[in-house]
Amino acid sequence: MTTEEKDNVFKEFVPDPLRFWIYILFLVCFQFSNGIYFCAMNQMSGSLSLTPDDVRMLGCTVLVGLTMYFPLAFRLKFRFTNRTCLITAALVLITINLIVPHVQSQPLLMALCFVAGFFRLFGTFECFSSILPKIAPTHNYAVFLSFVFFVVLGFIHVFDIAASYIMYYFNWQYIHYFTVGLLLLVVLGAFILMRPFRPMPKMPLYGVDWLGMVVWAIFILAAIFVVQYGEELDWLHSPYIRAAAGISCLALATNLLRMRHIRHPFIDFAAFKTRNLFHLLLLFLFLDILLSTQQVLQNTFTATILQLDQLNTVNLYWFDVLGMLLGALFSWYALSKLKRHHQLVCFVGIASIVLYITQMYFLITPYTATEMLYLPLVCCGFGHVVVFISLTVYAQATAPFRNYFQVLCILGIIRTGIGAPLGDAIYMRALEAEMLTHSSMLVALRELFGWSIVFGVFVLIIIAASRFKYRKYFLFCMHKFATFCVSLRPKIEKQY
Repeated sequence: MTTEEKDNVFKEFVPDPLRFWIYILFLVCFQFSNGIYFCAMNQMSGSLSLTPDDVRMLGCTVLVGLTMYFPLAFRLKFRFTNRTCLITAALVLITINLIVPHVQSQPLLMALCFVAGFFRLFGTFECFSSILPKIAPTHNYAVFLSFVFFVVLGFIHVFDIAASYIMYYFNWQYIHYFTVGLLLLVVLGAFILMRPFRPMPKMPLYGVDWLGMVVWAIFILAAIFVVQYGEELDWLHSPYIRAAAGISCLALATNLLRMRHIRHPFIDFAAFKTRNLFHLLLLFLFLDILLSTQQVLQNTFTATILQLDQLNTVNLYWFDVLGMLLGALFSWYALSKLKRHHQLVCFVGIASIVLYITQMYFLITPYTATEMLYLPLVCCGFGHVVVFISLTVYAQATAPFRNYFQVLCILGIIRTGIGAPLGDAIYMRALEAEMLTHSSMLVALRELFGWSIVFGVFVLIIIAASRFKYRKYFLFCMHKFATFCVSLRPKIEKQY
């Protein structure tokens, strides 16, 4: 924060060294807040008469609500004071966390989850934007985004660990009460320690395309519905899937039409002209598909083969968090200090995820000790955060500032929208098909990890061939590596 902001944001009795850490505390509290929690899926399914697909759909709705905040970020920040932003976001999230455990209507739960995602980022953005000058005084976004993505992605796992312990000793409703307690700290802290302060002249909300936000959200949610429920409802044989697909297409067409005919659309057409935007979307989609090996294949392995209980499973998340910390430090050093190109850093991140998949390929046995999963998980967390940072830094460097947050919203359609459900659906369907072929979970998991290695190598080849000076050597090495992995298939089938 600048000296003027520090003097105006906090009251005089708050010591200067504590002011930055107060924002960090608020930031952590917002990261622990949600409308619904994946880690409570099993208990929620029974209590609220929801299927696991319903709970996953609700979780995706939270992320869509979060994505829809981006184009409005500065409009809301410059319309309301910092204290109003923090208190309003916290109070809305408190209300939602108190209501959700008692609601059994899925449409209402989806509406609540969408609002929760929107206001979660409302509070989070206020904290991040306030501490940006402290973290990156020269506004070096490689430094700032390295911090941002470690906090955002890392604390998701930290909260999952805490929530799992709460569920183990109590029940899933207490997760919401724990979150309410944290958010009350934000309300009291902001009210007692801070003054109303606005860094810019008051900006009215006139001209905001609220209808556009709703239609874009409908487009994404309808597409996610198709992917999430397609297998359960037998895809296009179901009238619900056909209706959702039609609604998604109609909403997209409406958005594109409005983009041409209204003065200030929610997402401006110029945002889609950002250089290499399609490539960024494609890389985020590839990343989500590769990461689905952890969500589907690894979780299946630890649950059915290793038979780890809930607490032992979530304790593995600490190694994901460690990897994310190392990835954030690597990205900061490579992009900020060494000035390496984002494409090289992205290549390293994807290669780390492929290394995770390769290690898991050789660990799919009933004799695998839990400790043997630590290094693969560190590699996965490392690659996850490195790819997020490198691609987002590139988007910031290429998109005009007036369209930057709209570009983040477009990337969010894949990054926090359709990408993960699509990847999970692909692997769940493939796992079912492999089980019918091999009648062995071990062989099926090995088969899918093997094909994931081939796909990961294919992604690395695409990145390498697009820029690197020595791409012929990369292509040769990747080809040999892929050939070696495929050659192992007969040996594995013979063994099992």
